[in-house]
Amino acid sequence: MERTINGSVKKDDLLKNLKIRFSMEKIKENTDESQDFRLLGKAICEENEGLRLDFYLAKNFLFFSRNQWIQALKKGSVLINNGVKKASYRLKEKDQISYFSPQEKEPEVNRHIYPIWEKMGVLAIFKPSSLPMHEGGRYRLNTFCQVLKEDIDKNCAPVHRLDRETSGVVLCASCPDLRRLLSEGFHKHEIEKTYFAIVKGKVEKDSWSVEQKIGTDELSTLRTKQWVSEKGSYAFTEFKVLERKEKFTLLLVKPKTGRTHQIRVHAAWSGYPLVGDKKYQGDDNIFIEYMEKGFTKKVENICLFDRLCLHAGKISFIHPVDKKRHTVASDLPEDMKAIWKSLGEDS
Repeated sequence: MERTINGSVKKDDLLKNLKIRFSMEKIKENTDESQDFRLLGKAICEENEGLRLDFYLAKNFLFFSRNQWIQALKKGSVLINNGVKKASYRLKEKDQISYFSPQEKEPEVNRHIYPIWEKMGVLAIFKPSSLPMHEGGRYRLNTFCQVLKEDIDKNCAPVHRLDRETSGVVLCASCPDLRRLLSEGFHKHEIEKTYFAIVKGKVEKDSWSVEQKIGTDELSTLRTKQWVSEKGSYAFTEFKVLERKEKFTLLLVKPKTGRTHQIRVHAAWSGYPLVGDKKYQGDDNIFIEYMEKGFTKKVENICLFDRLCLHAGKISFIHPVDKKRHTVASDLPEDMKAIWKSLGEDS
C-alpha cells in the first residue's frame, strides 16, 4: 500500500480499503455459510488475461446476461480471489472467480434416476432429461452425481456423461478401478452407444454418415458451442431413419467417436437440427433468450419443445470382471413418444 512521506496511509487508499472491507462484511451478513460461494470455472488462463470481468462472465457463463452480471458484481455476489472487484476490472492470469449460489436458488430438476441393470459393481442407470451430470453453472446439488450418491449408492460414480437435456443410459461403477477399466474401454472404442433422435425436416435417404471434425465454433458468441471445424477433433456419426413424418424424422444414431455435442452438431450440419435444441438452430440469440428468460414464445416457435429430443437408448460394453460383452437398452421415454406422436401424421 502506498504511503505518504511521514508514513501515514493516503486518504484515497484508506477509503478504498474501507469500502472493500464493508463489502466483504455485507457479504458475510447475507450468507449463512461460506460454502454458498463456490468456484466459477477454472482459474483464469493466459489467453483470457486482460479481459474485462463483466465481458468474460457474460461470454463464459450464459445463465446471466452481461447486465445481470454487472448487477451481481455490484451486490458483491461475485468475488475475485475472495475480494470484490468492479465490472471494469481487467482479469489477471491465475485469478479465481467465485459466485454466491446458495442451494435454494438452484433450478428444479427431474431427480428420478433408477438402475436398469447391475452386475459385479457395474450399473446402468437411467437419467432423465433436464438433469445435469456434474456441478456447474446454476447447479450444485441438483445433479446426476449427487442424486446417484444419495439415492442409489454413495460409492457409485458415472464413467461417461450425457448432456443435461439428454436422457438415457449412463454407465456407472462402484469403485475407481472399475471406472478406470471401463474408461479405457471408451478410449479403445470397445464401448458402443446408440441413440434415438427426433429432427426437424423429412429425411429422404434411409441412412447416411458424417465424418467431419468438431471443434469450438469460432464464429459463435457462445463459449460451449461446437461446430464442424478443420481445427477440431476427428468425429464420425452414423444416422438411420426409423420413421418419417411430413416435416420431422425419427432417427437411430450411432456415434463412433465421443466429441462434445457430436450428434447435435452433425445432425444440424446435415440440415436436420434436433427438435428442442436451443443451441444448434442457427441463431445464437435463441439460446441466449432461453438462458435469460426461459422457454419464451420466441424460443418455442423455433425449438418447438422444451426438451432436447435425444435419448441414449443402448450401450454395449465389455465387463472388466467377467470379460463378457453386455448390452443394456432403454426404450424411447414417454415424453419423447408424446412429442413424436404430436408432430403430425406419418407420411
